[in-house]
Amino acid sequence: MENVEVEFRTKKPVSQSDLWKIKKYTDNAFNKIGSDNYRQKIVYKLLNTTKSSNQKEFFSILLRTLNGQKANEDVKKLSDKLQEIYPLTPESFENVAYSIIMGIMSAESNGGN
Repeated sequence: MENVEVEFRTKKPVSQSDLWKIKKYTDNAFNKIGSDNYRQKIVYKLLNTTKSSNQKEFFSILLRTLNGQKANEDVKKLSDKLQEIYPLTPESFENVAYSIIMGIMSAESNGGN
């Protein structure tokens, strides 16, 4: 059996600055992703997973949505920021989730895919 080192990070509160950046990066990223109708469907799914505190499903939906946008600089920034703060406490998850959802809701349609 191979020895595998795993880095464990302590869950810590997410700062207001981090929440603002997450919302901003999400807004900018989703300006280039899909139609208004598509974004509304994503928001609905994310709201349901937030309500049930299902972090795994929330991030699964989000990451599948962002996966095809790797060239988008704001997607890279959002991914980097989420990696910095993950894993999340239940309270921090709710704050981050709502920041992401508000970022998606504030995105304007620019004729995305």
